[in-house]
Amino acid sequence: MARQIRLTFVDDGVSALVELLDEAAPRTCRAIWEALPLAGEAQHAIYSGSEIVLLIPSEIALPPENATARVAVGDVGYWFQKGGERFGFPDDLSEIAWFYDRDAVPSMPDGPVQMTIFGRILGDATAFYQVCRRIRREGVKRVQVERAE
Repeated sequence: MARQIRLTFVDDGVSALVELLDEAAPRTCRAIWEALPLAGEAQHAIYSGSEIVLLIPSEIALPPENATARVAVGDVGYWFQKGGERFGFPDDLSEIAWFYDRDAVPSMPDGPVQMTIFGRILGDATAFYQVCRRIRREGVKRVQVERAE
């Protein structure tokens, strides 16, 4: 059975299980797994459409692995940007992101970016995606990412 992690909107009590895609992104899956648990405030990705991002420690700095800007509903990705590479972003930036509708294109102010897809949300995640949609209006939400063992 594939390894799984759980994304939880803490204050809403809503979770989604994510299957890790170890064959497609082994280095990324290993690094994220070893860094768990992670927690922070998830926010809407304003340039990307239906994407939620959770900033993670910038020490988790991985090269792209089977990266793409073409994502599907339920994809879970990782992205790293070295500080100073883009105008307005002087510091290193690492994030986990997930996509909750079909209009998402991982992007920064100057256009699409390539993201490593390392996981896939499992099952009926309707309630989880509803919380994602509300973030646009309600603002950041506390999220916890942990191993689902």
